Amino acid sequence: MGSIQSGSFVSKIFYFIFVILFAGNAAAAEKLFDKSHFRGWLVEFTKKAEKQGISDETIYDFLSNAEFLPKVIKFDQKQPYKTKTFDQYIQNIVPDYRISQAKKKYRQNKKLLDKVSAKYQVQPRFIVALWAIESNFGTNMGSYDVVNSLATLAYEGRRAEFFEAELINALKIIDQGHITRKAMKGSWAGAMGQTQFMPSSFLELAVDHNNDGKRDIWQTKADVFGSIANYLSKRGWDNKTTWGREVKLPKKFDLSLIDKNIEKSLKAWQNLGIKKINGGKLPRRSDLTASLIRPEDDKNKTYLVYSNYKTVLKWNRSLYFATAVGILSDGIAN
Repeated sequence: MGSIQSGSFVSKIFYFIFVILFAGNAAAAEKLFDKSHFRGWLVEFTKKAEKQGISDETIYDFLSNAEFLPKVIKFDQKQPYKTKTFDQYIQNIVPDYRISQAKKKYRQNKKLLDKVSAKYQVQPRFIVALWAIESNFGTNMGSYDVVNSLATLAYEGRRAEFFEAELINALKIIDQGHITRKAMKGSWAGAMGQTQFMPSSFLELAVDHNNDGKRDIWQTKADVFGSIANYLSKRGWDNKTTWGREVKLPKKFDLSLIDKNIEKSLKAWQNLGIKKINGGKLPRRSDLTASLIRPEDDKNKTYLVYSNYKTVLKWNRSLYFATAVGILSDGIAN
């Protein structure tokens, strides 16, 4: 994307136009000034954006459409630590109908998924599982203006440095021509597209799988699948194994060993009495190490998880989330 004119002089004119625009618009000013000095913060932020090489066009578009979103702050301040039990979460995220949908989507996109899988060495079922859970197969990407959401969160200040950096990254994505400002929709927290990548993850890991010059995680399935697979691949995915499995503990088992940071070989776990949930023996693979995890609120379920599970935790640190991905991927495979 080209620049109207280089140098801070043009940007200062943009700032001046912005101030005049909103000074003469009481309604807009009232909306912007839900938080005092938001407009002043915007001007200071755009100076930083200019130093980061953001074009004058993108800066002007940012300022012209800037809006403080009180609803975003309410969501951020009211995030509950936990609203569902593990069992409720799994029933909500991986119901039978979603498994059926995921199988159908897998079949419909098998040719593309196989090509992506071959390139990035990630099994298709895990790509589909993440696609399903993150955006319901692309049908629920979020309707928030990502740029304004990030600006609101950066200004609010609870995690100002993080969200300001993400806002700069979002403007870089627009500057690079991957998406327009108007079309950059996502969650209230700034997660974007069918993959729900934050802007920093987009810049690092989103791919242009169909080679059309854009990394389009909003509308192009080739880029969506490729980006999911590339994320997992770059974070250490092993396509020769799965994620883990539910297991059965022996009586009087040392529960202190249930810790994702404690790793043992499958043979070692077997010697401690760990069995498959059906009572069978664990796989005979000397190359695999695994850890035991258990949802805090469900003492009846224990999972033996491999390195791929921990890779999914890099995507989302929730044990609930990572386990749901694994369970859904198994449902697709079966």
